[in-house]
Amino acid sequence: MRKRHTPKDRLITVALHVALAAGLFFAAFPIYWMLSSSFKSNTEIFALPPTVLPKAFTLEAYAAILGDPVKLRFFFNSYFVAGAVTVLTVLIALLAAYGFSRFNFRGKGSLNTLIISTQTIPPITLLIPFFGLVVSYGIFDTYVALILTYLVFTLPYAI
Repeated sequence: MRKRHTPKDRLITVALHVALAAGLFFAAFPIYWMLSSSFKSNTEIFALPPTVLPKAFTLEAYAAILGDPVKLRFFFNSYFVAGAVTVLTVLIALLAAYGFSRFNFRGKGSLNTLIISTQTIPPITLLIPFFGLVVSYGIFDTYVALILTYLVFTLPYAI
């Protein structure tokens, strides 16, 4: 038998939906503003009062970015490093998690505790020692150094 909803239950449901809609608006509005601003001209972006919708759609911002080879190189660097870190993190974490779940070995509990405890270390405390290692190995200012740095920070969370 279905439960009857009282007016109080309906009021709580409506209030919850209103609160969720307000939260969604505050979470989604910056994304909308960014996309809307990307189609505005520079004068319209800085105009007062600001406009919610572009008066005249323009693609000059996209042309300026995609037409500049230096900025395209920046995009390539970001996508390459992010893709490499993602693939390596998933592969290494998958193998490590499989090993932890399927095999019993001496020190399994201690190693698991060590991996979990590394999540409590603030990442900024590792940067200076890691920088020293990168410089001493001669891989400073390379993709390898950047990918290894990100792996150090992402692997404990992925395992």
